[in-house]
Amino acid sequence: MSHTRHRRILARGLGALLPAALLTAAAALGSSHREAPGISNDPVADNTDTYFFRDPADPSRLVLIANWIPLEEPAGGPNFSHFGENIRYELNVDWDGDALEDVVYRLEFTRHVRNTGTWLQNTGPVGNNPADPNQNVYYTYTVQKCSGPSPNQASCVLLGSDLVEAPNNPGPKSFPNGYRFDPYPIDDDTLVFAGPRADPFYVDLGMVFDLINFRAGTLPGDHGGGTNSLAGYNVHAIALSVPIEKLTKSGTVPTDPADPNAIVSMWSSTWRRQTTTLSPTGVPSPSGSWVQVSRLANPLVNEVIIPLVDKDKFNATYPSSDLANFGTYVLNPELPGILNALFGISIPPNPRNDLLALVQGVPGVTQRPNEVVSDQLRLNVAIPPTPLGSINRLGVIGGDNAGYPNGRRLQDDAVDIALRVVAGVLLPDFNISPNNALGDGVDGPDVPYLASFPFVAAPHGGFERIHANAASLQSGRFFITVDWHDSQGNTGSGHPVGLAGNTQGFWFFSPDNIELTVKVLDGRATNGHFWVFYGSLTNVGFTITITDTTTGTQKVYTNDEGTNGSLADTSAF
Repeated sequence: MSHTRHRRILARGLGALLPAALLTAAAALGSSHREAPGISNDPVADNTDTYFFRDPADPSRLVLIANWIPLEEPAGGPNFSHFGENIRYELNVDWDGDALEDVVYRLEFTRHVRNTGTWLQNTGPVGNNPADPNQNVYYTYTVQKCSGPSPNQASCVLLGSDLVEAPNNPGPKSFPNGYRFDPYPIDDDTLVFAGPRADPFYVDLGMVFDLINFRAGTLPGDHGGGTNSLAGYNVHAIALSVPIEKLTKSGTVPTDPADPNAIVSMWSSTWRRQTTTLSPTGVPSPSGSWVQVSRLANPLVNEVIIPLVDKDKFNATYPSSDLANFGTYVLNPELPGILNALFGISIPPNPRNDLLALVQGVPGVTQRPNEVVSDQLRLNVAIPPTPLGSINRLGVIGGDNAGYPNGRRLQDDAVDIALRVVAGVLLPDFNISPNNALGDGVDGPDVPYLASFPFVAAPHGGFERIHANAASLQSGRFFITVDWHDSQGNTGSGHPVGLAGNTQGFWFFSPDNIELTVKVLDGRATNGHFWVFYGSLTNVGFTITITDTTTGTQKVYTNDEGTNGSLADTSAF
C-alpha cells in the first residue's frame, strides 16, 4: 500500500540546534553512481543525479532533472542502453515540508522493434525525427501526473502518451545531419525530455575512492589537475520544465523568500514490480506490488554517508522515515574522520549539528515551518536565478544564493562544496586553510551544458567518444581542449594539469613533461573582453579549442609543427 501522511516522523526542536548563520550543508562527495549493492546490479533503475532549479533562461519556470544508468558507454552496442520496461521512473514534489509526495510525475517506457530479423539498432542513416523508420529499435513512453504518495495514488492524469525516447547516437554515419531531439510539450504548459545525454556530473572517482588520493600537484584541490572520471560517458535523463505556480502549495508565484509557500522540494525514485519470474522463452514476467528500488535527492548521501549495512534499505524506504532510520549517520559522518586520519585536517567534533541543513533545510532560506527531516532537494523559488555567465560553481558558500543547497544546478560543484563543508567551513574556527580550499581538481564537465532546456548536453556519440579529461577555467565558464599532431601522422589529445585558477597546463606524452600552458583572464574591467594567452614548450603541432559555455562562442588557435608558438589575444571573448 502507499505510504501515507499518517506515517510522517516530525523532528521537533532540531531547528534550535542549527547555527543562525548557517548557509549550507553537504555531507557527500557528489552524485550517486552505483551507490548501493543491490541497485548496482540494476543500472537501468539506478538514479545517478537529481537537479532542481529555476530556469535562468525563463525564470517563470522550474526545471527538474533526474538521471539514470551510471557510466553508460556511448559505444555500448549492439544493445544500447535505454530506460527499462516495467519500471516506474518518478520525479516527486513536496510543497509543504511533510516529506510526502504532493505531485508525482511518472514515466513508463515500452520497447518496439520494427524488424526483428536484424541485429541492427538503426538500419540506415537517421534524421532528427524520433519516428524515423530507420530507427529499428525505439522506445515510447507515457507521462502521468499523480496526486499524493506513491505507489497507489487514486488520482493520476495522463499528460502524454506515445512519446518517443530520444535515440542513442552511434556516430556521424548514423546521424549524418547531426544529432538533435527536442523536448515534447505536454499539459499545455509543461515540457518533457527523455533520452541519453552526456553525463553532466564531474568528479575524480579514482581520487575519491582510492582513500581520497589527491593526484600529484593538485593539493588542496582548488586549482585543477584532477581527472574527470565521467568524461565521455552518458546517462539517460528525464527533464521537466514546469511553471512555478504548478508546483507551489498556494498555486501562485511567490516573490517573498520568507513566504513558506516559496519553498518546494523534490527527489527522484524508481519502482519495480515485486516479483520477476524467469522463463525458458527468455522473456521475464514481472508481477506483484510496486516496490521502490532507488531514490535520490542530495548528491551522494547514500554513496558515502549511509554505511553498507543500510544502503539497500535507504533505497527501499521513504524520505518521511529518514530521521528514524538514518539520522545518526548525518550527525556522525565517516568522511570527516577519513580526512583527519589521512591528511591531519582539523575537523569539528561529532555530533555535526552544522550538517543538519542537508536534511532539514537552511533556516530562513529553504526550511519551512514543521519541516520534516528528510533527504530532499529544497528550493526557494522566490530567489532569482543567477545569469549563466555569473554562476559561482560553489553555490551558496561561494556567495551565489541561487545555487546548491538552494536546489541544485548542473554547474554546482557538489564535490568541492561537500569536501569543504564536511571539513567544517560553516563554523568560524574551521573556515581556515586547507579546509576552505579542498576539492578534487575537477571544476567542470567534459562538454558544455546547454543554455536552455533541457540544459544537459547532447549525448556522446559512440564512434567519436573518448574518455578524456577536459580543462575548464574561470570557474567552469571556459572549456579547453588540445589536440596535437606531427608530420608522421601521429595524433593525440592534451591532458590537462591544473596550475592555477585561470591557468591550465597540458602534457602530450608524459605527465612529467608539460608541453603547453593556456590561461584565460577576465579583462572586462579594462576593455570588456576575456583574454587568452598560451605558450608552448613543444615542437609538435597543436590545435587549441576554447568554448565559452555562456555564449557558445568558440575560438580555435593552431600552431604548426616545429615552432614554439605563443599568443596574446586580448579581445578573445
